Amino acid sequence: MSLAARGAIVVCADRIDAGASVASIEARGGRAEAVALDVAVRAEVLAAVSNLLARLGRLDILVAAAGIMPRGTVAGDPAQWHRVLEVNLTGTWHCLSAVWGPMVRAGYGKIVLVSSIAAFAGGTIAGAEYIASKAGLVGLAMHAARNGAPLGVYCNVVVPGVIETAMNAELPKPEPASIPLGRLGRPEDGGEPVAFLCSPASNYLTGQVLHVNGGQRLG
Repeated sequence: MSLAARGAIVVCADRIDAGASVASIEARGGRAEAVALDVAVRAEVLAAVSNLLARLGRLDILVAAAGIMPRGTVAGDPAQWHRVLEVNLTGTWHCLSAVWGPMVRAGYGKIVLVSSIAAFAGGTIAGAEYIASKAGLVGLAMHAARNGAPLGVYCNVVVPGVIETAMNAELPKPEPASIPLGRLGRPEDGGEPVAFLCSPASNYLTGQVLHVNGGQRLG
């Protein structure tokens, strides 16, 4: 919503039906479309990017927010480990690598990877595979930022705290009183920082890790 409000054509790419998100954006005067996509399947990602470029002519922004978060432990389950990294880390790399060439050729691109406070705090609900995948995104972003800077391609990371979304609706949450700002995050609390990092207002920022957590992690 935050990007659409700033004039972006938002492509909601997801395995599940993103029709509700598109309808919400269009109801507020924005432009959006839905694309069925499994980021873990590289061929699907490449085809989607190729199709978008053919229809729209350019691709200025990538917000890589796809992720799964099953419960787990340190020991965990090998199959779950591979699946979570396949979606959260490798899937993000599929998206980043697919848009990299077009952005480099255009001499401009804004990339935002969505990590998690769990990558920095450890976490006790999500398993080791989730923590590792979200920590890996930070390293991936630093590599992209360093290599993209001379080419006009920016890459930053947003690190949300506990945001009230369908993904974590069934999971235990911290008491609002334990958060310095006194409440859990709302979707727009994450959307606005992402929109900032995708805008010209952030043109002197790359390789940055922006914590959006109501003060749960200070400094």
